[in-house]
Amino acid sequence: MVSLTYLYNIKESSFSELKKDRDPARGNKGKTDAKDYYFVDEPANPETGSVKSKVVYKRSFERMVADLEAEAIDMQKLAEDNEEDVVLHTIAEELKELFNRFRTHVRKNYE
Repeated sequence: MVSLTYLYNIKESSFSELKKDRDPARGNKGKTDAKDYYFVDEPANPETGSVKSKVVYKRSFERMVADLEAEAIDMQKLAEDNEEDVVLHTIAEELKELFNRFRTHVRKNYE
């Protein structure tokens, strides 16, 4: 019986050739196991005894930049929908400038 690797003249890849910090079986493609969230348990339900957990996201510059960018885009769209409101347009421009300053500061000082 002829193997496909011989037939197509290819080399078999092994898991050792993959990145050392990746576990393909678990779908873990990241370089770190650090999570950007943690759980806080709420008090147990007296009737059922079940405990619910609340997800709390850790503060990060990456998340803050993304959130601020989304808010600036939404504010710009809102200002475009209400063209007659000059104050709303001014606030949208100020928010865009603030976002650009914040993003520049983060890029320069926090990688």
